[in-house]
Amino acid sequence: MKRFCSSFSILSSGLSLLEILVAVAIIAMLGALTLPAVRAARARAAIVSTQSLIAQLEAALAMYQADIGDYPSGEGEGCSHLIACLTGPSNLPEWRGPYMRIKESNLNEHRSMRDLWNTPFFYLYPQTFKETVPFILISAGPDRRFHTKDDINNW
Repeated sequence: MKRFCSSFSILSSGLSLLEILVAVAIIAMLGALTLPAVRAARARAAIVSTQSLIAQLEAALAMYQADIGDYPSGEGEGCSHLIACLTGPSNLPEWRGPYMRIKESNLNEHRSMRDLWNTPFFYLYPQTFKETVPFILISAGPDRRFHTKDDINNW
């Protein structure tokens, strides 16, 4: 019985260098196979998060318009005036805000709302480009350039 136990003693056996290298190689291959999927999931999550942020801005603008009677004016890239109108305070007697709470981390140094790629949103009101929406709200998307196919917008 002693002989049987001593030949299969786990404590005295160890892993060879080759076995460790094979295990590391397998882990590295699994990591390499999953990395593109993880990157794609992160990119998709950033797009969905930006779409959600645009929807939140639309809801806040709808509440603002219901109280004030019109949307805040906007002239394009950067929307610091829009953020000021939605978060307040305001001297308008009809103003019942704040209509949206915005984290400081979502604002740039000019107090404009920025997307997950650190690009300011484009807000335009009044606008004549799209008949289906009263205002234009666009994120430049992952490539950080406006007027490309990956732009995220409200129409």
